[in-house]
Amino acid sequence: MNAEPGKIALVQLDIGRPLRCFSPSNLAIHVEDLCIVEVDRVLEYGPILSLDTLPPGEDTSKLPKLVRRVTLQDQAREKEAELMSKMAIEKCTAAAEKHELEIRMVRVRYSFDRQVLTILFSSESRVDFRGMVKDLSTDLRVRVRMQQIGVRDEAGIIGGMGPCGRMMCCAQWLESFESINIRMAKAQRISMNPNAISGMCGRLKCCLRYECDQYHEMDRQLPRDGAKVCCEHGKGCVIDKNILAQRLKLRLEDNRIVEVPVEDVTRDR
Repeated sequence: MNAEPGKIALVQLDIGRPLRCFSPSNLAIHVEDLCIVEVDRVLEYGPILSLDTLPPGEDTSKLPKLVRRVTLQDQAREKEAELMSKMAIEKCTAAAEKHELEIRMVRVRYSFDRQVLTILFSSESRVDFRGMVKDLSTDLRVRVRMQQIGVRDEAGIIGGMGPCGRMMCCAQWLESFESINIRMAKAQRISMNPNAISGMCGRLKCCLRYECDQYHEMDRQLPRDGAKVCCEHGKGCVIDKNILAQRLKLRLEDNRIVEVPVEDVTRDR
């Protein structure tokens, strides 16, 4: 009987999106277990989000590999790495000031094995950070990796409450950022006030995308703005719509404003 070929594990590292990893068949590990993962010859630490069957024929040689379930010693070592990461922030800030780099450091983190120091930062423009990397590598005796991220990624890492009163989607569950444009807000009849359509990152809210297709579908069942219609109150034209409620706001010929269900309206011939 052939041995089980292994599984595909989704592991959440401290920085970035969940990582797709190979879990060997001889490794006894389960969902929610903390594990050690080898990524590009560097050891990282994180919980397993899911385990799935290995797709037939997939080449696992290039995938990050699960090494083991964490031990008590591993947990203590990870806490030490977290403490060292906090201590490194001061040196990173000083190095950025020395090289006159206008950057905002979002996250500074040592890998589990302390071979790599990752610095995530944001900036309004492209930054030449080679001098800073060289100084930090010499001072800290570690390989330094700097990565510039966008304002949306920055908001997702920092986290916080959205204007809706819930945890920001990008910090809780959103795995990728889709294209958002102002037409989505207009289609949903949302006020064009920047405070109403902008997220904590200052860009258009990601949630404008969630229901946009449904709004477009329901709007097709309504007359367009300015259309001439008839209702029990008389003739008028459409001046506004409540798409979800399927109601129309009309200006009648005598300038009265009324709101009626779409099923009570007929097109004016």
